[in-house]
Amino acid sequence: MVGYNNKKCWPRDARMRLMKHDVNLGRSVFWDMKNRLPRSVTTLEWENSFVSVYSKDNPNLLFSLCGFEIRILPKIRMSQEAFSGTRDGVWNLQNEQTKERTAVAFLRVDDEQMKVFENRVRQILMSSGSTTFTKVVNKWNTDLIGLMTYFCEATVHTQELLDLLVKCENKIQTRIKIGLNSKMPSRFPPVIFYTPKEIGGLGMLSMGHILIPQSDLRYSQQTDFEYAMKRQEAQAQNRRLTLEDLEDSWNRGVPRINTLFQKDRHTLAYDKGWRVRTEFKQYQVLKQNPFWWTHQRHDGKLWNLNNYRTDVIQALGGVEGILEHTLFKGT
Repeated sequence: MVGYNNKKCWPRDARMRLMKHDVNLGRSVFWDMKNRLPRSVTTLEWENSFVSVYSKDNPNLLFSLCGFEIRILPKIRMSQEAFSGTRDGVWNLQNEQTKERTAVAFLRVDDEQMKVFENRVRQILMSSGSTTFTKVVNKWNTDLIGLMTYFCEATVHTQELLDLLVKCENKIQTRIKIGLNSKMPSRFPPVIFYTPKEIGGLGMLSMGHILIPQSDLRYSQQTDFEYAMKRQEAQAQNRRLTLEDLEDSWNRGVPRINTLFQKDRHTLAYDKGWRVRTEFKQYQVLKQNPFWWTHQRHDGKLWNLNNYRTDVIQALGGVEGILEHTLFKGT
């Protein structure tokens, strides 16, 4: 069917099948919605719109939301094995009343957000000029953390984004190499870039080789559920929650459990609409903010690089191995 957009980021068997009756329904819904909107306010363009139709021929519901590409597949339209064997980057959707898992949502990062990240890296490179290497690496680290804390496990299941991260990481490293007027590999071992600053490196974060410790692969849904259970338990015993009860989940969940116990939590409760105000600051403040969607006082610190740091030091041969490096090859 010519002229009907499709979500080509998904595998062929997961895209919308362009059956005549579904396409006609999609077109009619689009024109109906377009005609309802006053032109003085906004308008919808067919070229950059997509209407997903759920029908007997199309089991998937496809849409994009806040930078994510989402594919919802109901339980009744998939085999039991496929339903039970869910993995990271796939969310189970639950019926609030019956608590039954009724569908799964597959997550990816959409093309537009990948372009935004790539352009941000290009901006870092263009504006680097004669700035210090540390500043270039710090900007890269901030943007990488911003990307990872927002998209979380969806990043790992978007192969194009993983390839882009490797490409951008190499570009940042090349910029530093050019600053030293050389690109000879023997002069730039990984130790220079990835070693933490305290041991003499640039402290560059890498997503080219995904080193996510198993202990970090616990998501906020699980944490929130655990917190609710512990709170219920404490109420049943007519006592207050203690720090010991929450030790395991203290730095987990969104917002972090520890924010519920901070001193100014009552004051922050009156700060209504802070998230949307933070987002709208992009139109007032010229400076780029990779954390436009969050605030440390409200959500807590969403990343902890202790395990990552330990793994990197270990991968580079331990502290002794790192400190044994000399500039001999560079002379």
